[in-house]
Amino acid sequence: MTLYSCSEKKNTIMNELLLSRYYHELALFECGDEECVKSKAIVLSKKNYHLFHYVVSGKGILILNKKEYHLSKGDIFFIPRQTDAIYFPDKEDPWHYRWVGFDGEKVDAYLSALDIGLTSPIINDERKKYLKYFNEIVSNYGERGFLDIQSQGLMYQLFGEMLLGKEDLSAISSARATVEQAKMFINNNYQFEITIKDIARNAKSAPNYLSTIFHREEGMSTKKYLTKVRMENAKELLLTGHFKIKEVAERVGYDNQLHFSAQFKAYFGKSPLAYVKEVSIQDK
Repeated sequence: MTLYSCSEKKNTIMNELLLSRYYHELALFECGDEECVKSKAIVLSKKNYHLFHYVVSGKGILILNKKEYHLSKGDIFFIPRQTDAIYFPDKEDPWHYRWVGFDGEKVDAYLSALDIGLTSPIINDERKKYLKYFNEIVSNYGERGFLDIQSQGLMYQLFGEMLLGKEDLSAISSARATVEQAKMFINNNYQFEITIKDIARNAKSAPNYLSTIFHREEGMSTKKYLTKVRMENAKELLLTGHFKIKEVAERVGYDNQLHFSAQFKAYFGKSPLAYVKEVSIQDK
């Protein structure tokens, strides 16, 4: 058993909070920057984490999984964990690259979504958006001498930029954002007499388009989601025993008690009164 003084324990906790390698979802293990001479070849033995190399300038060759890749400025090459690789600079125009070693519980999901792997290890930074993250991570390490949670945050941003850079994911993200905005409006205003047009207007969308993407994303219509929110909240209010059925109806957006009771029965298969009685019997 190791005993620490109060100050030592505090420093140990602080180090674990600051150092990226102590985190499980995404952690950084190394980084660097090198302007290679034309004769330098790297024979990389298996590592316990992944590597990204960003080609800042020049050219070079990567040999991975018995395949040869010719790389130049703006290319990123990926070397998976537990994989041997050979890479070397072009003799006429030797490359300059920056790299980062990373791993974590979420990393394989990110790589899979980006279609990055042993058989597809090259990413091209066509829009020139990724280099700044490599630059800042390497710069932070140079200033502090260790990879900290700020650098880890930059790695999250890099993955986020890559994911949003995929056109299909960008389109899905836009639709998802619209649906979430519509859901938030419903969740905050179900107590009132709101219409589909009201929901669409607050989600900055046309009603027909909102209906299409809402059903695609949620598996139900906007109207059904509104009913679901009202019924689930009505159930909670009824089970408190503090409100009459008419009061519950009004609190979830129904002026007509009979209409509310019909909607409740259609949703739960029982009238409000029968539902409360059944739950009360089960609880005894």
